[in-house]
Amino acid sequence: MLLTVVAALATVLLPYKETPPWPGEIFFKPNCYVSFMKLLTVGVILSVFFLALLAGCTSQTETNPATPVPTVPPTPDEIQSVITETQDTPSVPDPALGGTWYLKLISEQNGTAQVQTINPEMSVIFDEQFNISGYSGCNNYAGMYTLTGTVSSDGNGITISPLASTKKYCIEIGTTETTYLQILQGATSYLVNVNQELSIRDNFGNTLVYQRTPYSETAVPLSS
Repeated sequence: MLLTVVAALATVLLPYKETPPWPGEIFFKPNCYVSFMKLLTVGVILSVFFLALLAGCTSQTETNPATPVPTVPPTPDEIQSVITETQDTPSVPDPALGGTWYLKLISEQNGTAQVQTINPEMSVIFDEQFNISGYSGCNNYAGMYTLTGTVSSDGNGITISPLASTKKYCIEIGTTETTYLQILQGATSYLVNVNQELSIRDNFGNTLVYQRTPYSETAVPLSS
């Protein structure tokens, strides 16, 4: 390609002659010698230009490899801290909640519908192993409870597992028993007041109210 360019330039720069000069003639005639030197200079410049262009096309940009960041293994204390944070905080029994309670009132719909429950006597027992059991007026029931550790205006947080119970059916108490177990299993909070009354409340505002002492045989339900 370079020789083609030089030959083309030679036809332009060298004077036209009907017969081509012999090789030595160029060097012995002053005018032709000057033209040849011009041609040679142009050829050198073009050669340098094409070489530079070729080098620019074939060169590759060198990139410096990223410096690796050394990794520091976690210390045993850091590992233990992560394990502790991911574990659930163990539930701690509440002495104020533990023991046997006797149901005295079922309050539905935020207190607008109340049912006094004295006979048959319903009960609930909370033990220190987080077991819950009791009598729902017709059947015995049992399950597990968890103290969540949360505190709200309704009291302390609690959840109760689905309860297993016996399968007797009592016509006179059937509806009340079903309502009682539904509220108990849906419990979200509990509160023990200064009168030693336990209130267990669900998300719908339904409440079960218990007392510590059982009812006597002569107890009479309070008017609602």
